[in-house]
Amino acid sequence: MPGDGGSVEDFYNRISVRYSEAIQRCVPRYGEMLRTLIDYIPYDLRPRRVVELGCGGGDLSALIAERYPKAEIHLVDVAAEMIENCKRKFAGTPNLRYHTLDFAQMAFDDHSVDLVVSSISIHHLDDTAKQALFRRVFSSLREGGVLAYADQFRGVSNEIHATHMNRWREEAFSLGCSPEEWDSWMRHQDRHDHHATLEAQVGWLHEAGFVLVDCPWRHLLWTVLIARKP
Repeated sequence: MPGDGGSVEDFYNRISVRYSEAIQRCVPRYGEMLRTLIDYIPYDLRPRRVVELGCGGGDLSALIAERYPKAEIHLVDVAAEMIENCKRKFAGTPNLRYHTLDFAQMAFDDHSVDLVVSSISIHHLDDTAKQALFRRVFSSLREGGVLAYADQFRGVSNEIHATHMNRWREEAFSLGCSPEEWDSWMRHQDRHDHHATLEAQVGWLHEAGFVLVDCPWRHLLWTVLIARKP
């Protein structure tokens, strides 16, 4: 894997072709995490319009499209190569729409979306930008709408966070991640990642107006949160 110079966009454009393969090696229990996210979206939600923030290689997109085949699903990613790969991957899925843009700057229409999802993307925003995003997503959702996301979260102490990182490295190596690949991800993390605690993010979601905020799954840094608009 190449070194991490430049922007988030540059990094993900470079690894776009092998992203899904790499993420399976570098994120322990990745498939279980995505399936849990899907399973905990409320069963009574029948979304007409879904937005995915940071679609990457389309792994979560595929699960969303399978569960909601009649919904209009908008895939958003800052990396043009990621979007192009998803277009090829989902060429036979007519209800998907594609947007090459930075979701941190994305304009949402109020009360226009039923479900917003994301996987391993929101941590690229600093804490202020995360809070602003949660407020914008809340405004975009219709009554009863849902935000469901999986991401990297910081431990509540430096000791816990260090343990998370050490365990993550051990598990990633056991899955086939090489030292060079690990070092590339860590350079990217040092440059571009902003981890916040579970407690902080739950608080920010409540401040934005969400109710029924819950964490149905967690493993090391990797965490799933579900929040609903009243």
